Amino acid sequence: MKSIFKTALLSCLLLAPAFLSAKTFEGTVKMTMSDSRGQTNNISYSIKDSLIRTEVSGKGGMNAAAIIDTDQQLITVLMPAQSMYMTMPMKQTMDKAASGKISNDSALENTGITKNILGYECTKYLAKGRDGTTEIWATTELGSFMGLGSGMQGPMGGKKAKPAWEKAIAGKDFFPLLVIGHGKRQNKFTLTTTSVERKSLSASDFEAPADYRKFDMGAMMQGMGGKMFGQ
Repeated sequence: MKSIFKTALLSCLLLAPAFLSAKTFEGTVKMTMSDSRGQTNNISYSIKDSLIRTEVSGKGGMNAAAIIDTDQQLITVLMPAQSMYMTMPMKQTMDKAASGKISNDSALENTGITKNILGYECTKYLAKGRDGTTEIWATTELGSFMGLGSGMQGPMGGKKAKPAWEKAIAGKDFFPLLVIGHGKRQNKFTLTTTSVERKSLSASDFEAPADYRKFDMGAMMQGMGGKMFGQ
C-alpha cells in the first residue's frame, strides 16, 4: 500500500501545478533531473490544449504519470505498477500546497546573457534565495512554466518548502530549458531539457487506460477511521 502512495506523491510533486501555456505549444518536452546524490529522474511533459500529462521514471523502476485538465480543474494520478488511477480536484490540491511553507526570498535577476539550447534562444536568469543561487536558462518560445510543484502536499501529507527559484519564475512568460541549483546545503541539482517535439497529440493520451481500476482514497480513509499507518 505504501508503494501506491509513494508513486502518487511523486506524480503530484512533479506535476501540479506545473504547466506550459497550452495555447502556445502542443507536443512533448523531455527533461532529466539529477541531484548531488546521483539520483536521476526522467520527466516527460505532453501538452494539448488545456490538458497536460507528466510521466516520471526514476531509480528502481519507480514510474508514475499524472494528468491535469485545467478546464475541468481535475488531476488524475496514474499508478502503472498497480494498474490503478485516482482523481482529485485541483482546488483541493492547490489549497494544501498553499498551506505549506514557501520561501519569501525569491529575487530574480536577468543577466542579459543569451545562448541557444536545442534551437531556442535562451536568456540566463539568476534566482537568489536563502539556500543559494539558481541559474535558469529560459526561452520565450514555449509559453510559461509554473514550477515543479515542490510546495505541493501529497496524499500522505508532508509539506515541503517551495524553492525560491520556482516562486521567482512563476507566472513569467518563459520556459526554462536548463536549471542549475547551486545550493548551500548539499541540495544541488540540475534540470536539463533533452528534447522539445512539436506534434499533434491524441486526446486518448490524456485519459486513464480503460483497464485501470479507480483508487478511492476517501473510502479507504473512512474504512481506516481516518488514520493512516498508526497515526
